[in-house]
Amino acid sequence: MTDPFELEARYYDKIWGSSNYYETESQVLHQILERYRVQRVLDLACGTGGHCLELAKLGYNVVGLDISQTMLEKVRQKFSNLGMQPTLVLGDMKKTYSILKDSKIALPFDAVFCMGNSLEHMLDDESLMETLNEVWKVLRKAGVFVFRVNNAKQIREDRLRRLGINKTVNESDLQLALLDCNLRDNENEDILIWNAIWLINDHGKIDFQVRTHSLRFFRYNHLKKILQTHGFRIISAYGDATKREPFDEDRHVSIFMICQKG
Repeated sequence: MTDPFELEARYYDKIWGSSNYYETESQVLHQILERYRVQRVLDLACGTGGHCLELAKLGYNVVGLDISQTMLEKVRQKFSNLGMQPTLVLGDMKKTYSILKDSKIALPFDAVFCMGNSLEHMLDDESLMETLNEVWKVLRKAGVFVFRVNNAKQIREDRLRRLGINKTVNESDLQLALLDCNLRDNENEDILIWNAIWLINDHGKIDFQVRTHSLRFFRYNHLKKILQTHGFRIISAYGDATKREPFDEDRHVSIFMICQKG
């Protein structure tokens, strides 16, 4: 299977994955998981495993699932550096239950969490509902589902159709510039087309790539209705989870939700 995120995985932590970010978010997750006496956790779309690693260091039994083999290789390396062995599964989150069963992973989990821009790849309600059904099937009764998505009401028009510098890296063996330009999808105003321009000099190997990803932003009330339809009870919705700020769609760019299986 072709890895859809091989390039992003290779440089993910250099660009987006600072250890401080993972530590801060993992402490928030720890407080939530501790409150509900969670031991076994599934990191859905675990990426390069920053949250997996931090929670494993806190004593949780964590399983990571991701669609990118390159991402999972990064997770293994992080755990190996600390003398730890991760439990990882390759697969699509829309098929979570069958993938875990086939991999002989014990079910159910006490909690599932999904961070980063993972659910943003569920571009329509059908895909989102498929994923929620899978989360439901792998959670124990009263299990906790924690996730973060972007708020559609905070899409800034002044930041669209503009070429900008997302990130630069200047190290002895790696020089990288990531430029991007966001556009709205013609058929759905809540979907952004992220056009990423990669300029890379990695140990003398020059690379230039243009990568395009569609990312869905979410309307809170619509998202809440879908979750409730699937039997999830909304416990909390924060705009800033670290400060426990209740979500305000006119102010916060992200929605951090804590739900419980009914």
